[in-house]
Amino acid sequence: MARDADLTRQRIMEAALEEFSEKGLAGARVESIAQRAGVSVRMLYVHFRNKDGLYEAVLHQHVAQRASALSDTSMPLPDFVPRHFTGLRHDEIFVRLVMWEALAGSDAQAAMSEEERSERYAKTLDYLKARGEAGELDPSLDTEMTLLAVIALASFPSAFGQIVRMVTGLRSDDPAFVERYETFLRDLAQRLAPAPEPHQG
Repeated sequence: MARDADLTRQRIMEAALEEFSEKGLAGARVESIAQRAGVSVRMLYVHFRNKDGLYEAVLHQHVAQRASALSDTSMPLPDFVPRHFTGLRHDEIFVRLVMWEALAGSDAQAAMSEEERSERYAKTLDYLKARGEAGELDPSLDTEMTLLAVIALASFPSAFGQIVRMVTGLRSDDPAFVERYETFLRDLAQRLAPAPEPHQG
C-alpha cells in the first residue's frame, strides 16, 4: 500500500512538473495536473495540501538534483563550468521553471524554498572560494558575481535557444554547438585563473 502511495505521489509530481514548466505556477491548473497523472483532484490534495505545496515539492526535488550534480568540491574549475551547462542542458524543464518564477515574482517576494536554495548557493560559493585558494580562480574577482556569471553562461543556451540560433546558425542542442560551447566554457574558466607572477631574472 505504501508503495502504491509513493508511486501515485511520484506520478502527480511528474505531471505537475510538465504543467508548471509549460504554464508557470499562476497558469497551472490542479485539474489538468490530476488528469495528466491519472488521478482525481481529491487524491492530489491527499498528497499535497494545495497547488503551492505541490509546486514547492516539485521545485525542492529539482533543487536537490541540481545540488547533488554539483556537490563535488574537489572538481577543477574548468570541469565545473561545462558540467553545470551540461546539467541544465539535460534539464531544460528546470530552466523553464526558474524563468516562470522570475516572470511571476519580484525582488521583494520570497521565492519557493528560498532559504534552502540560498544554502545550496552558499555551498557553491564555498566551492569557488576553494578554487581560488587552489590557484584556479583569481582571488580579486567578486565570488558572488562570478557565480552569477557561471549560472548565466550555463543556462543561456537552454533559456534563449532562438538567440543561439540567430548568432551561430546552430540550434542549442546541435552537437556542433554543444562541443563549441563546452570548449569555450573550459577556455574561459582557465582564463579566470590569476595571472602568473612575472619572472624575476
